[in-house]
Amino acid sequence: MFGLVGFGALAGAAMAQSYGSDPIAFDLGDGADATGGQVLIAAYQPPAETAPSFAGPGVGRGAVAVAAGLPTPSIILGRIEPGREADFGITSLLPETVAQMSFAFDDMETRIAMRSDDPTMFRMLVEQGHIDPPADRLNVALQSELQRMNCYRSGIDGLWGRGSARSVGEYFGEREDGVDWPDQNPSMELFRTIIMYPDVRCEAPVAAAAPAPRATTTRSTTTRTTTTRRVATPKPAAPAPKPKAPANKPKITGGGGIGVFR
Repeated sequence: MFGLVGFGALAGAAMAQSYGSDPIAFDLGDGADATGGQVLIAAYQPPAETAPSFAGPGVGRGAVAVAAGLPTPSIILGRIEPGREADFGITSLLPETVAQMSFAFDDMETRIAMRSDDPTMFRMLVEQGHIDPPADRLNVALQSELQRMNCYRSGIDGLWGRGSARSVGEYFGEREDGVDWPDQNPSMELFRTIIMYPDVRCEAPVAAAAPAPRATTTRSTTTRTTTTRRVATPKPAAPAPKPKAPANKPKITGGGGIGVFR
């Protein structure tokens, strides 16, 4: 901002700081001071290498940053309104803008609205770290973002293990801008790039089909009940007794006589 200071004070500062000045004379009447009734006022502006100057549509070189150790301007020509940094060529958001435009890292409603309505402001807020989560909430914030995109499919516990690291790889594998992110460890930079590119949907892995059950042949077994009837086996008949040999009978010799017994 342009300022007006006494010429004498400015002369020393100008020589020490390599500042140029154009004196402006105001006639205040006789006897005002030793200069014969004139007070010399000088307008100054820091050189470009010390502080940038800003210009925009309808705005002259009327705003400059006040560097540390430099004189404070005597006249303030105006204040940059929050959110109008781009009109003056400013690339870093002013504190007033951050106070009015920033939002909590997990405020999804505001995030979606600003990303749609004011993408330039959204990008500046994210890239400059104004939407970063607290350091002790970083792991939970990353798991929540990745779970929302179906890249992380475990419980949100803040413990960064193999499942969390694998979800980072799945996320970048689905991005269509070809960004390569080999570091799968949690970081603020990882959080920023994820919320800047949230339109990702990871496909759930297809479970391997269970093998078809083997065909089994059911053998029908008929149980046959056999009733065995025991039939008494007839005993063989006793052999018939052999006929006895006939007794020796006395032989009778005929002859008309009396037989003789022998």
